[in-house]
Formats: sequence, C-alpha cells, structure tokens
Amino acid sequence: MKTSRPDFLSALCILTFIGSSFTFIVYLLASLFFKRVSEIIVEYSAMYSTNGINSLYFTTLMALSALSLSGAIRMWKLHIDGFFIYTAAQILLLLIPVIWINSQAFSTVNLIFTIIFVGGYALNLKHL
Repeated sequence: MKTSRPDFLSALCILTFIGSSFTFIVYLLASLFFKRVSEIIVEYSAMYSTNGINSLYFTTLMALSALSLSGAIRMWKLHIDGFFIYTAAQILLLLIPVIWINSQAFSTVNLIFTIIFVGGYALNLKHL
C-alpha cells in the first residue's frame, strides 16, 4: 500500500491548495460583485468594456479552480486520477478566457505555471 508521499509532491500540492483556494475566492467574489469588478477591469486593464463576459464567466472559472483543488487533494491522497482532474482543469482555465473573450485573453504567465506544475506532478506519477 502506498503511504509515503515525496516532499516534492507535498510541496506542489500545498502550493496548489494555496493557489486554487485563492483563485476560487477571487472568482467567487467576481461572480457576486460582477458590476464592480467590471468597472475595475475596464479601469485597470486593456479592455474597454466587459460586454463579452458576465458573472457566469467568473462562476465557470471558479468551478474550474475548485476542480483543480479537488485534483490536488486527490494527489495529496496519492490517487492518480487527481493528476488527470488537475490537468484537465488547468487546461480549461487556460482555454476558457480565449474561447469566451478572444485570443488577447491568453495568459503566458498562466501557461508557464501550468507547464511547471503539470510537469512537476507528472514527475511524481509513479508515486500515485
């Protein structure tokens, strides 16, 4: 029976717990206070309007953050399905803004972190 979790896997999971929990809360607040968030987006980003998005957009991202978190919890418990849940959620978190808004919504920073974390988890697949 698998009982020993490598330190590297533990560190990745803890960082994912923090990141996914934080994004879940941010997207929840953005969903609940969409009107104010829209004003902030227009004021501080390159977007001139938020006509292409609505509270459902942020709710979708919130659900994907929860899915990402659940995948990390599964990997913490050494279940291999957690890797696939986490990876699918991360890929969708990259794609949804591009599909919903446009290609300008693509985040290179998110792509880099996704590659690093999915790669790190992939290195630990033998322990799951």
